[in-house]
Amino acid sequence: MSRAEARAVRALLLSLAAAAAAPVLAARDEAALRACLRANVAADGVAQDIAIAQTDSTGATKRLNGRWYWQRRDEGQRAMLRLSAPPDLDGAAYLFVADAGKDSFWLYLPSVGKVRKVVGATVAQSLFGSGLSAFDLKFLFSGLSGGQFRYVGSGQRDGRSVERWQYRPASAPDILYDRVDLVIDDVWCLPTHADLFGGVPWKTLDVDPATVSKQDGRWRAARILLTDLRAGNRSEIRLGPENAVGSLPPELFDPRKFHRQR
Repeated sequence: MSRAEARAVRALLLSLAAAAAAPVLAARDEAALRACLRANVAADGVAQDIAIAQTDSTGATKRLNGRWYWQRRDEGQRAMLRLSAPPDLDGAAYLFVADAGKDSFWLYLPSVGKVRKVVGATVAQSLFGSGLSAFDLKFLFSGLSGGQFRYVGSGQRDGRSVERWQYRPASAPDILYDRVDLVIDDVWCLPTHADLFGGVPWKTLDVDPATVSKQDGRWRAARILLTDLRAGNRSEIRLGPENAVGSLPPELFDPRKFHRQR
């Protein structure tokens, strides 16, 4: 090796060492991340079909079908899930309202014939035997508002470039998850994987990348898997096309009337 070639090799090795020692910088800061996450959320009301297949630790599967309504309201949001199947749960409904930093949950079961408010530890219980809790539904569709994000690093997942972030929800009485480790796709700006902690690892969420598509300028996933590490069950959530419907009827989100809406 000539003296010039030796100098070139040393220079290359020094540059590689410097690169390895340099801190990894986020492609987005927290403000940019929040902006792109928000850009994937409909500005107006959305209605879409939802199908849930919950498989428990014994291998038994329960299937539920219904319709999901969601609407952003200033800094708050509201959502309602109404089931149409199985027959014994036809008309069962769940309502979530976030307003002025306060979350409220209500549940209606036809067999009981009355609306009850979901509070305390009940927020963590499975809704309609689906394997999803009231808080899971809130997190899946609107749970990344507020709280704090911290950038962890970049990497690859399923052959795609991603960023890894840690999210800590704002403290509230009904908060079940005190930490969420997120994998966010660089192009889609969608969380494609999440590890949810409630003191200990509790659940994992995975988006099926083959079902991600762009609709009305927003990226969305049509299939999501939620695994409960403690109960040993898994819920597959399939979402139909989003129907942007503008302003939804206020009765859909009224705790006194939501269960009567068809």
